[in-house]
Amino acid sequence: MARMSRTSAFDWDDLRVALAIMECGTLSGAAARLHVSHPTLSRRLQLIERRLGTRLFDRTPSGLRPTEAGEEVRALALRFRDEIASLERRVGGRDEGHDGPVRITAPDAVSEYLLPGVLAAVCRRHAGLQLELHVSNDLVSLAQREADIALRVTRAPQETLRGRELGSVAMAIYAPRQLTEATAPLAPTVGLPWIGFDAGLACSAPGSWLSRNVAPEAVRFRANTLLGAAQAARAGIGCAVLPCFVGGAIPELVRLGSPLEELTQPLWLLMHEDVARVPRMRRASAALSEEIAGASRQMSGLD
Repeated sequence: MARMSRTSAFDWDDLRVALAIMECGTLSGAAARLHVSHPTLSRRLQLIERRLGTRLFDRTPSGLRPTEAGEEVRALALRFRDEIASLERRVGGRDEGHDGPVRITAPDAVSEYLLPGVLAAVCRRHAGLQLELHVSNDLVSLAQREADIALRVTRAPQETLRGRELGSVAMAIYAPRQLTEATAPLAPTVGLPWIGFDAGLACSAPGSWLSRNVAPEAVRFRANTLLGAAQAARAGIGCAVLPCFVGGAIPELVRLGSPLEELTQPLWLLMHEDVARVPRMRRASAALSEEIAGASRQMSGLD
């Protein structure tokens, strides 16, 4: 392998490419993250290794494993990424006033059932804001500027983030309307099938409630998201524990009883403290808070 030329440049983009491959473990996964084709990324990695004069990865049956040189590149890339993100948070948008892009992240159920009306109202009333919605059930990093504002349903928001509690999200049992017509009024869930959650949500609050209150043999279907459970219930598969703003918005479902008090959790709006200083972020935060407050009865199951 040829030695690195004295005039060649190993820049941040090379570090970004190498880090994506290390974090994904495969070229195909990194290519998808970086929005390039597999052949393009393969050629890019070969060029980087040729410039450095060393291999950054060992090719194994399970994927790409960093070499000792690769681990040194990883450490440098992580330092660069943190410093760049920190700089962007500190200076980004400082002179841009109250208008501009704002990236929002929220889980799928919130994005599908709560936010459409909220975001429409914000767009109407705050024309200068350019909203981007990133739907994800994973904890998107605000420190790395993967998003500017996060909406999260949690009792324990990250302490390093600045936030405000926007209201309470209640959960209740919802059943397909056609299934409830054949049940006794005093025991509406007796004999009905249930929708549970797979391992990813089994330890969540609704997953834990189901494990305590529903026999395993009664679970006919399992979903890996609340939105998936809602759609399964809508299709008539069985009862589901859902946020009230989701179940109450689906005409095919009937709520069985009052909200389950132990499952009620706050909805938080969260930002990194550096981002919270940017005028347009403060404007977007206030606008979102105001519009979501108008949906408080829907969230708490009173409507």
